[in-house]
Amino acid sequence: MDPITAFAAAQAAVKGVQAAIKLGKDIHAITGEAMKFFEAKDVVQREASKPKGTFAKSDTAQAFEIVMQAKMLNDAEKELNNWMVMSGHADLWQQLLIERNNIIQKRKKQEILDEQHAAAKKKEMDELINWLLGGGIVVMVLGFIVWWLTILMEKH
Repeated sequence: MDPITAFAAAQAAVKGVQAAIKLGKDIHAITGEAMKFFEAKDVVQREASKPKGTFAKSDTAQAFEIVMQAKMLNDAEKELNNWMVMSGHADLWQQLLIERNNIIQKRKKQEILDEQHAAAKKKEMDELINWLLGGGIVVMVLGFIVWWLTILMEKH
């Protein structure tokens, strides 16, 4: 999902949560919309942190858009937090934050391991290429020596 679609999905999820709250729905009624919100928020944050390859917007405009989207999503998350605390589900909110932090920590560890594995594979491939090139050069030099010796022996 691209960040623009994700941001729109997050806004729609926020509106769904707000409507459910206004109708007096309980925590179970907003679970689906809340999950959509957090999923979309994560996509927006992940995409915002990636380097951009486009020059369609100025750096300042791009930074402004990212900051404003992050603020809107953080404000919506605070509203959801306040509602959960006020409705007697502060413990659920704390569990959510703890679990989210655990998931983020596991993902970051896995990303680091994946990067290290990719770097090790690249190093192995580079070493293999170096050995193959070195071996090819040795074979060429030996072939040249044999050819040169053959020419010298034919002259005698």
